Amino acid sequence: MKTMALKILVLSTTNSTLGPMAQGFLDYYSSKKTQVLSAGIESQPIHQMTLKVMDSLGIPVEKSRRNFEAVEDIVFDYIITFSDKAHLLAKSRTKKATVFHLKMDSLDTAQGSDTDIKNAFKASRKELQAYCTEFAEQYLQKKNKKA
Repeated sequence: MKTMALKILVLSTTNSTLGPMAQGFLDYYSSKKTQVLSAGIESQPIHQMTLKVMDSLGIPVEKSRRNFEAVEDIVFDYIITFSDKAHLLAKSRTKKATVFHLKMDSLDTAQGSDTDIKNAFKASRKELQAYCTEFAEQYLQKKNKKA
């Protein structure tokens, strides 16, 4: 009997920073039977620092961006949100998915020197990596990998 793939949506406000990072980690840590997508309430180009900090770990990030309307008809098992706005949307527009919320500050407006911005992205990446590792261990058929 063939097992159905688990479907996960990572939903954020812009899908340019936290969403792609979380999608990258969940893809990395979960089995091939798991489909992970990220989407934003608004779709913005991926932040270049997102690519840099994930590339430094060797974890690919999907460069194409999608908004929520492109995925709202898909039945997801789990939805992970990062902003209150995304959380409210997920709770009001989805019926079957279990919704998880990790409140994180937006990196879209990170300010300061290049070093300050890079450090903010690295700190968020570290928090997301820990969260996604734990999520995969609890809810997914986790691969035994370390990044």
